Amino acid sequence: MQTHWRLALMFDMPGHDLAALAKALGSLGPALRGTAPGHHMRLGVADRHADLGGTAARAPDKGWADVDGAIEVSVINDRTREIADICRSLRPIMDEFCDAASVHVMAGPMFNMVPVRPGGSFLSLAFRRDPAISQAQFRDWWFNHHAGLAIPVLGEALLAYDQVHVEQLISMEAAAAFGVSHVEYDAYDNLTWQDRSGYLRSVSDPDKMGPLLADEIGSIDQASRRSAIMTEIV
Repeated sequence: MQTHWRLALMFDMPGHDLAALAKALGSLGPALRGTAPGHHMRLGVADRHADLGGTAARAPDKGWADVDGAIEVSVINDRTREIADICRSLRPIMDEFCDAASVHVMAGPMFNMVPVRPGGSFLSLAFRRDPAISQAQFRDWWFNHHAGLAIPVLGEALLAYDQVHVEQLISMEAAAAFGVSHVEYDAYDNLTWQDRSGYLRSVSDPDKMGPLLADEIGSIDQASRRSAIMTEIV
């Protein structure tokens, strides 16, 4: 049963100083979480360890846009009207550590594709559908087909897999409340592992990952991807 929406904010740190970003999120965590009372918030800083550079799921050689940090809020279905207020309240706090021009804001219903278990590393990934297919076709492929291929490939190390089917109207309202231009995405993909090693166990076999990436052809606009493996800040 679909019970929550996910609000996601992806952003960069001036100078891409990830150590400073981790420190800021750690110290400002209570204030950030205070903007969304009653909702769960996850804070993440990009993990750019050298071991991650060549993994098929990340593939920086393809020119996919990187991101320094992410804030995710799981919003109960009947409280989605609070999303804009959360964004409005987040802005002055985030101005203390992030480049406002880099902030992309999106929201939509969240679907837990595997039973959720907590972990300390997660993939924050936003992308658009291939323009040759409709939104309905994309969502059907992603939910009913691609997930079924991905879950067994990623294996037991995968602790959670959330699909967020981004809704443009509420995302536009959220971006406006935060005070930035709306950047259109169709999907926010969110997968969780225990740590970096767990992620690498899932994605480092090219024989398994190759067919999974090939399945994306014709459904995902690869040039639109913005992503990073994140370390959760608690």
